[in-house]
Amino acid sequence: MEVSYGFEVEQSPEIVKEYLSDPNNLMKYVPAFKGIERTGEDEWELKISWLITLKLNVIRQVTRDGVTYLIKKTEGMIKVKSYLKFVILPTKGRTIVKLIFFYEGPFEGIARRQTEAFYKRGVEIFKRDMESARTSEKTTESKVVLGGNNQFPSILEMKTVEVKRISAKDVEDVIGEAIAKSLDAPILLILSDGENVVELKFYGGDVVESKGDVKSLKEPIKAIVKTK
Repeated sequence: MEVSYGFEVEQSPEIVKEYLSDPNNLMKYVPAFKGIERTGEDEWELKISWLITLKLNVIRQVTRDGVTYLIKKTEGMIKVKSYLKFVILPTKGRTIVKLIFFYEGPFEGIARRQTEAFYKRGVEIFKRDMESARTSEKTTESKVVLGGNNQFPSILEMKTVEVKRISAKDVEDVIGEAIAKSLDAPILLILSDGENVVELKFYGGDVVESKGDVKSLKEPIKAIVKTK
C-alpha cells in the first residue's frame, strides 16, 4: 500500500525540515504510537499498540530536500515494512510538503482506511505547530490527540447492537465495519475466544484505544459491537 498527500504552510523550509527531523514530533499524529526510544544516532525503537502490539525499528534519513523514516520489523511471525517520506519544496512565500506513506504488513486494508483519517487530523496539527514555531521560534512538544478517548463513553453508557461468531479470516472485515460505523457514533468492538479478549474503541473512523492483541485470538471468535 502506498498513498501520497500534499499540503503547504507559510513557514520556511528550514523550520519545516527541523520539525520533521524530530521523530518525537510525529508521535502526536497517530494515537497508536505509544512510545519512542533512541537506539543510535539516527535510529529509534517505536512501540505501537494498534490492533496488535509491536516494537518497530525506525531509521531516519535526512537529505537536502526532505526527511525519510524507514520503519520495519523483520523478526518473528509478524513482519512489517514501511516508510514515511517528507519531500520539502520551497516556493515564493510558502513551503509545500509532499508526504508519501508506504505500508506492507498485517491489516493493510484497515491501514489504508485509517491513513485518510490520520492525514486530515495531521494537517491541522501540523499547521498549528508551524504557527507556534513562527510565533515562538521553536516547535511545541506537547502531545495532542483530537477526537480521542476523552470523548468516548463508558461501557455502562453503551448498548449492545450486534453479537456474532466469526472466524479469524473475518476479523479484518468486522474491524472495517466498526471503523465505518464510528463515523456516526462511538463504537466499542469486543473480540473474544473465551481465553483472550481484545477491546477496540473507534471514534470518527479512528482507533482511539486498543487492549489486547488481535493475533492472539483463536477460532471460534465471538464479536460484540456496542455503541452509544
